[in-house]
Amino acid sequence: MQLSEAQRRYVETARVGRLATADGDGRPHAVPICYTLVDEQIYTPLDEKPQSVEATELRRVQNIRENPRVTLVVDHYTEQWDNLGWVQLRGTADILSANEPTHDEPVSALRAKYDQYASHELEHRPLIRIELGSARSWGRLDRPAD
Repeated sequence: MQLSEAQRRYVETARVGRLATADGDGRPHAVPICYTLVDEQIYTPLDEKPQSVEATELRRVQNIRENPRVTLVVDHYTEQWDNLGWVQLRGTADILSANEPTHDEPVSALRAKYDQYASHELEHRPLIRIELGSARSWGRLDRPAD
């Protein structure tokens, strides 16, 4: 799957997206995520932010294990509705363990994008990897997403 140049720029410059997963029964779950785009794949860490459960037991991780089909929406809102825009990425997700050889590049990309990850031990933590299947977009993609 190839993103258009406008879609790529929009997704790469955005700071946050909304990841939607569903469990085996189709019950939806959506959360905001930090992410990076590397080689037509999206990566988001199971980072060290405080959680009520272990990272590998988060609802999004459980859902991916039951149903790997996911959607990521990157958007921006403005009161000037002529300037609204979004990119929707659909794909198949899996959990990339820290010992896999393809783990290092997305960790470096996440640290380059988010200064906050400098103090996180991402190299020892799993990542969610999304293999992109399709992309849709609408509206103004020539402005940064929120």
